[in-house]
Amino acid sequence: MFDTLPSYPWLPPLMTGSELAEAMRYSGVTSAFRGWLKSLDIKPVPGRSDLYDPHHVRHRLNEAQGLSLRGFTPPEAPTENNEPRSLTEMRRQRRGK
Repeated sequence: MFDTLPSYPWLPPLMTGSELAEAMRYSGVTSAFRGWLKSLDIKPVPGRSDLYDPHHVRHRLNEAQGLSLRGFTPPEAPTENNEPRSLTEMRRQRRGK
């Protein structure tokens, strides 16, 4: 792995394409590996065609697996109002309308 710049110690070390391919159990940087990167929208570091940011890769893998928080809305707290609601109102709330 490439070392980060000494002035930015909090940055993770960058990965080469061959290291990423090995970590993802590909035999090397092949057309199948490149197609997999493209399908997940994993892009190399700008200006460096064979270096990848591990945080970007992990983020894209999380999104592909549905583990990201993008678009996540926490459930609403239950209301203290105990009035009965109509079936139509309950359906609209379930469907988000």
